Amino acid sequence: MIPYAYARCGFATDIGMRELNEDSLFASSPVFVVADGMGGHSAGEVASRTAVDAFASLDGRDFVSAGELEERIALAARTVRGLASETGIPGTTLTGLVLGIEGGFPYARVFNIGDSRTYHLSGMAFIQVTKDHSEVQELIDAGVADGNNWGRRNVITRALGGHSGSDVGADVFLVPLSMGDRFVLCSDGLSSVVSNERISEVARYMEDPQETAQTLVQKALGAGGSDNVTVVVVDIVDCGPQLPSGNIEEETVTAARRIVGDDTVPRRG
Repeated sequence: MIPYAYARCGFATDIGMRELNEDSLFASSPVFVVADGMGGHSAGEVASRTAVDAFASLDGRDFVSAGELEERIALAARTVRGLASETGIPGTTLTGLVLGIEGGFPYARVFNIGDSRTYHLSGMAFIQVTKDHSEVQELIDAGVADGNNWGRRNVITRALGGHSGSDVGADVFLVPLSMGDRFVLCSDGLSSVVSNERISEVARYMEDPQETAQTLVQKALGAGGSDNVTVVVVDIVDCGPQLPSGNIEEETVTAARRIVGDDTVPRRG
């Protein structure tokens, strides 16, 4: 059987209580991306838009290869880095997924740089696929903090631009696709104020992806969130062939290139 995958999506974004919306998104099969810019004034907005624009040429394809994804991430890193000026170096987080093939089966290639997140709902199992590149996550990993310690929540340790170099590695996760799967991509304007459990509840029980995205944005605003918030919801309407259930691993397969050097970026304003 020739591999295939069909997806539909919904998306929503809101400025929150900020003067400018520095989030950007691109959502058109087979590529779905969310970026959260930083740098003040219009710099963050330009950085995030520049990052997602690097993926626009993938629009309309059936699938995206691992090499093509790596090329687009590298392009995003170079072009955002090129925005540096005398007034500073803007930066942006990045998360998303592309539809791809691995071993003759359809997969999602999920990627992230920074603390924007991608979640996966399959059946009733809801997991956070990506792992934040942030100081608080490093403290959690080291066992010296928990998820309720947000003192350094806004300090991220990996980004496009900022103080990172022009060659920024993304974490890439292979997620086997099944019909009915749902992915939720978001900036930290959602995940910093709405718990994973609450995001899971909305993702499980709302059917339409556009209504789901809008509801999650409203949940963030209703929870007192003041930041920009962006959500993209991707539903796998049909796909095949599907991996036999015994071959689907509990955890995603990770292939990551790592940044070398001091990659900490400034705290968001």
